[in-house]
Amino acid sequence: MKLTDDDVQMAVRDFFTPARLLEFIDLPDPLARIRWGEKQFDESGHRHSVRRLEGEPDAGCVTRWSVTPGGFRYEVDAPGGMRSGFVYWHDVYQVVNFHLTPVRYGTLRAAVEAVAAHDAAYLPGPVPFSTPEAWAAYFHRPWARRASELALKAAAALDAICPAVKAQPSLF
Repeated sequence: MKLTDDDVQMAVRDFFTPARLLEFIDLPDPLARIRWGEKQFDESGHRHSVRRLEGEPDAGCVTRWSVTPGGFRYEVDAPGGMRSGFVYWHDVYQVVNFHLTPVRYGTLRAAVEAVAAHDAAYLPGPVPFSTPEAWAAYFHRPWARRASELALKAAAALDAICPAVKAQPSLF
């Protein structure tokens, strides 16, 4: 069976993290997008899979991406039978570009850069602190709280550009 429009939208959405989406948007041309996509699959062992969440179409089914020339093959192991098809990087770009605005791009960029800067400030252990408890209380807990806030902002920016097929309820 062929992929539905919802399948293609979910394939694009589930493929990206906020940082990965920013990288993809910043690529200058179709050839660069193809090379970038091949690199993503090289780093992940040529395959990627996700189980669809509760509330999504075909909840609980497994979806798989595998590299193909110029894009990827997306498979949905649905209860009614396997759906599969090819999605090219040009198609991915069109899906992303449909909801992309300058404000959303700026928000995504700011969120991804804030997450990266915050992650770079992490101290892996209590070296400058007198005890591990002091490290946890004065550094790790506040750092983790702020990391969660920044991750939520980055995820919201990704959601604005690559929205869910079925809108999910807000976390808060």
